[in-house]
Formats: sequence, structure tokens, C-alpha cells
Amino acid sequence: MNPAGLPGDSREWGRLAIIALVTVLSVLLDLLFNTVTYTHFFYLVLILAAFWYRRRAVVVGLLLAGVQIAVEYLFHDLSGPGILISAGVFVAAAYLLGYLFELAGRRAGGLHLRIGEPGAPACDRDTGRLIARLSSRDPETRYQAAGCLGDAGVPAAVEPLAALLADPEVGVRWKATEALGRLGSPAVGPLTGSLRSDNVDVRWMAAVALGEIGEPEAIPALMGALNDEDAYVRSRAALALGAIGEAAQEGLIASLHDGNERVRWGAALALGSIGGESAIEALIGALRDPDGDVRQRAAGALGDIGEPALPSLIEALRTDDEVLRQGAVAAFGQVGKPAVASLIAALRHGVDWRVRRGAAAALGKIGERRATDALIRALDDEREEVREAAREALGSIRKT
Repeated sequence: MNPAGLPGDSREWGRLAIIALVTVLSVLLDLLFNTVTYTHFFYLVLILAAFWYRRRAVVVGLLLAGVQIAVEYLFHDLSGPGILISAGVFVAAAYLLGYLFELAGRRAGGLHLRIGEPGAPACDRDTGRLIARLSSRDPETRYQAAGCLGDAGVPAAVEPLAALLADPEVGVRWKATEALGRLGSPAVGPLTGSLRSDNVDVRWMAAVALGEIGEPEAIPALMGALNDEDAYVRSRAALALGAIGEAAQEGLIASLHDGNERVRWGAALALGSIGGESAIEALIGALRDPDGDVRQRAAGALGDIGEPALPSLIEALRTDDEVLRQGAVAAFGQVGKPAVASLIAALRHGVDWRVRRGAAAALGKIGERRATDALIRALDDEREEVREAAREALGSIRKT
């Protein structure tokens, strides 16, 4: 659409075709059925044009105004100021709708523009002014100021940025969280305090920022957040502890024996991020947990650790504890294909029949077809329990 300076690619031609088609059909409707409602369809055209072209849709408004004047003059023998006013409404409506769509686009997209990207405004070097802008009524101004302060590493901005965790705009909250994570140690105190906020969004965003910082100083507060009433806060706190790493490991292992299943669940999630022999041993024990959700989370955590956990999981199959065996099988299912080779070896050469049975069950859980030959051979195993597990596994693989 050259008059509006719009691109001439196929998508633009498709848009213009839709505008032209609706306009023509509207006029034909009037001519065939002698109605006066065809101009109502013009507003549909204007909405589409405004959405696609913003204020440049005024060109479409001018074209529709011309069409209306021509139709009324040629086919209805109408003329005069009334027709001109009616046509002028299309031009005004096109401009207004385009402006509103343009404003909405700036609001929705502007808050996600990262500082430093092409088109982003340069940061003010005066940190005092940037801190003052965190209180602006304009969310875009708050967003940009938060990003600049995070890049600048200004410790004085910690408290004002922490206050933005409760900002009504989600983009501003995210930028404040990101900025606090970049500020590091000076932000730990206010963020651990924010974990006790009445606002659930403030609590989980504080946990995210503390995980970004990774300071052991935050461990006690994050451990307390494992018992938060909100599941999302608990999971963010657990992931933050996992990001802190070995410094949190001892407390997390101890928490697997806590009387509160929420805390045990979070501890298992965190230990899956940390890994290591101590975490694996503790998580194997958690497969016996009395709470089903905790057992499932422990299996998922062992799956997150992956191949390093395989020897311990195979050993866990050597048990008469049905709960532990099922938990180990579930963990193999979480590890997935990387566990297949070890399980096939255990199925073929496992001295303990319980290991062979568990390996067959785990292969069925994973559903990997390359285990089929080993499972078929296991149908001749000396133990009925192994043969039954192999039959069930083959049935599961056939269904995949």
C-alpha cells in the first residue's frame, strides 16, 4: 500500500486483499438488497486496518470515505453536508483506533525491551535520578530505571528495587528481580526479608533473585520458605537452594527427615539440582517416604541427577521393600534413555533376581524398543517374578 508507505511483501498484499474484499462485499450487499447498513461493515475494516497499520490506517479511512460518498451519490442520489460528515467519521475513527492500538502496543511491548538493546534509551549516569524514577507513575520509566540500576551495580538502589517486587506491572517486577540479582550480596538482606511478605508474588520473586545471587547467607530464610503456604514459592525457594549448592546440602539432607512433607518435598527438589554422592544416598532413602508426593519428587530428583545416580538405583532394586523398589523403578523412568544400557546389563547379568525383576520393570517404564531383545530373553529367566516383569515390560513397549 504505497500511499501509506507500507511494505509490499505478500503478507501486506494479503491484508490489503482482505480490506478490499470486505469493502466490496459491503457495497454489493447494499446494491443487491437496497439496505443502508453496509457502512456498518466498514468499521470492521477500520478495526483490522488499525490493528495492522496503527495510525497509518487513516489512509484506509480516507478510501472508505470516498467509497461511501461515491455510492451514496451514484446509487442513492444523496448528497450534501450529511454525507460528508458521515464520511468524515470514518477518517476520524481510523485515526483514533490506530492511535489506541499504537498506545497498547507500546505498553505491552515496551516493558520487555532489555536495556542495551537496539532502540532502548541510554541509561542516565546520575544514579540519584534513576532511583527517583523508580517511583514514576509511568511503568516504562520504572522498568528502564530498574534495568539501568541493575547494570550499574548501585547498592543504594537495593531498597527501592525491592519495593518494586510488588509493582502492579509484571514486566517491572521481573526487571526489578533481575536487577536485584545483579546487585549481589547487598541485596540479600532486603530479599530475605521479602520472603516474609504478605504478597505471594513478592515472596517467589525474592526467592528467584536469591537463587541468582547464590549467597549462603540466604540459606536459613530459603529453608524457612520451603514451608510457605504457596506451592510456587516453595518450588522457587527449593531451586534457589539448589543454585546455592553444596553450602545448602547438609541442611537439605537433614530436612528430608522433617515432619513436614512440604519441607521434605522442597528438600528433594533442591538436592536434585545439587547432585553428588551424599544427595543421591539421601534421595534413595526418600523413595521410602510415607508421602506419595515426596516419593515422586525424590524419584524426579534422581532423574535430574541422571547417570551418576544409576549405580545406586540399581543397588536399590536389590530389596524386598516394595515401596523402595517401585520408587527406584520410577526414578529410572525419570532418567529415561541414558539408563537403558545399564538396565539391559543388569537384566542379563544381575546375580540377584530382584535386580533382574526391577531392571525389566524399569525398561518397561522407559519404553525403549532397543531393550526388546533383552526382555524377550528374560522370558526364559529361572524366576517367575522376572518372567512376569519382562512380559509386562514388553506389553508396555508395544503400546508406545
